[in-house]
Order: sequence, then structure tokens, then C-alpha cells
Amino acid sequence: MSTRMIRAKVFRFDPSVDQEPYYKSYEVPLEAGMTAMDVLDHIYETLDGTLAYYDHAGCVLGVCAKCHGRVNGKAGLLCQTLIDGDVVLDPINEARVIKDLVVSR
Repeated sequence: MSTRMIRAKVFRFDPSVDQEPYYKSYEVPLEAGMTAMDVLDHIYETLDGTLAYYDHAGCVLGVCAKCHGRVNGKAGLLCQTLIDGDVVLDPINEARVIKDLVVSR
């Protein structure tokens, strides 16, 4: 059986390098129960280690809210939002971006 691939379109912006924000697309294998955080972890670990996002061991508990972002335009916790197909991932506040999906609080 072949693995179903999804396209993850991720907001990218490094103010020290980029003139304007842009989106970068990645092909990611979809697994049952996958969250937006799992998508970002796969991208960072296997495709692009330059991606910046909040991630830590306790994040899957959904209590710290550091991984707050937008998934397909809807605000939520990236560690709690399930993915079932192509996805667009944005920071919660583009005006406060430090780098990619990391924003100042």
C-alpha cells in the first residue's frame, strides 16, 4: 500500500534575510492521527532544518499555548489540530513574526 502524501504550505519569513514573507510547499506523508505539529516536525527533521516554530516535549499536552498558530486560516494550537489533507500553516500574528512561525509575545 502506498503512503498518501499531502502538501503543507508553510509561512516563511526571516526579517534579517527576506524582504517579504512567502510560502514554501513541502510534500509530507500523512499518517493517522497526525497533527499540524507532526507535519512541522517531519519538515524540520527530514526536509528543511531551517524552519522555525515552537516545539518542546510538553507541547502535545496543549497547555502552554506557545504553538498557537493558524491552520487553513483557523486559529488553534498546532499540537492539537488534526490534519487530514493539504494544509496551510501560518503564524497567529504576522505583524509580530520573529522568524517563520515564531512570534513575539
